[in-house]
Amino acid sequence: MKKEKIYFKVLANISLIMVCLICTASYAEKNIISQAATLQRVGDYQQGYQLLQSHDEYVGVFEYDYLLGQLAIDSGHPLQAIFALERALDQKPDFAPARAELARAYFLIGENEAAKVAFKKAQASKMPKSSKKLIDRYISSIDERILGGVSKSSFHIAAGLGHDSNVNSATATSQIAVPTGTLTLLVPETDSSIGLVQMGGQFSHAITTDKKFYGSAEIKTNEAFDEKEFSTQTADAVLGIHFLQGVNQYRLALVGQVFALDGTASRNLLGVNGQWQRAFSVANQLTLFGQYAGLRYPEASRLNVDQVSAGATWLHSFTNEYQPIAYITGYYGSEKEQTDIAGSEFIGRDYYGIRAGVYFKTSVTLLWSAVLTYQQSEYGGINPLFGVIREDDFANLLVCADYGFNHGWKLQPEIRYSKTAPESPINS
Repeated sequence: MKKEKIYFKVLANISLIMVCLICTASYAEKNIISQAATLQRVGDYQQGYQLLQSHDEYVGVFEYDYLLGQLAIDSGHPLQAIFALERALDQKPDFAPARAELARAYFLIGENEAAKVAFKKAQASKMPKSSKKLIDRYISSIDERILGGVSKSSFHIAAGLGHDSNVNSATATSQIAVPTGTLTLLVPETDSSIGLVQMGGQFSHAITTDKKFYGSAEIKTNEAFDEKEFSTQTADAVLGIHFLQGVNQYRLALVGQVFALDGTASRNLLGVNGQWQRAFSVANQLTLFGQYAGLRYPEASRLNVDQVSAGATWLHSFTNEYQPIAYITGYYGSEKEQTDIAGSEFIGRDYYGIRAGVYFKTSVTLLWSAVLTYQQSEYGGINPLFGVIREDDFANLLVCADYGFNHGWKLQPEIRYSKTAPESPINS
């Protein structure tokens, strides 16, 4: 009997401890949310947002997610607000204030159609007339965005300095042993300091609520100061049409490019490309794309090819204070020689590649990015000069910072490394 009393006493103590722990956890949760709400009332949105972000153990609690969404919007993190508010609406789908805040977040990131749908859902619920009037103003702003003529235009200019260890893409020796004899290069591998000037602009013009024209143009000059004959100039232009259909987007565009060496056009490109993009959620997006283009060489018509390529990109947005976005792209292409000259199969090639990148913010004004690209090419026949089928590996790494100033100005320092390596040595 005495043992049973001890057993029940121990059990009662354990139950009491568990109740105390639950009450303590509940109090801590309410205390954190209360502190964040106080910071919201005094206008210290960033501190309130960071406080809630540091206690992500409460993710899934309605009050936490709803307040986090509000503070994320007011502190300049609309994408993170979408994640939090969607969690809150999963628990209370009919809670109109959370629906309205979600619409506001969509509005801030430029998702006009999604914002309009969410605003109208919120407006259909019971809410003060003043709130409904505010929503009306938001919807009018969205309509103006879509139907207001030229909805977006911008211009950019960039400059840079660097050094190229092989500005003419040649071999290190002036004489190369080939099956047909010895090849003598007039200019073997040479280096030069280089300067870059790049400028361009883009625009979009709404036709209807789900269709718009868009276009862009850019000119880039890569000046080799020490070896001016290897300076290059590139001009690019795009003109297309953009369709919206729910979560699907479609683009069809005419593309053109002129590449010049020391001021003389050496390659022209004219083609058409298409793209389908679908948002599976706020965090995940898939893009399929394809292009057909003709590459023409004014001074060497034997090198003319028609190019067909296709690929896919998967993009994912993560939920943390740095707002990272990562993507991976895979693609395949083929270039078919456009000449009747016998033995020209070595001009065409098949190629495939993969590209991976990441973007993240360390402050409101500072964005970092890194992109790694790898591509392999295999040409279509034996090169008559070298007696082998050419195969190339290409790798490129780009690391860039983007610092935003007032009035749209940006500073973008970057480090770029690239290397092309033939798998079959030409003098083997």
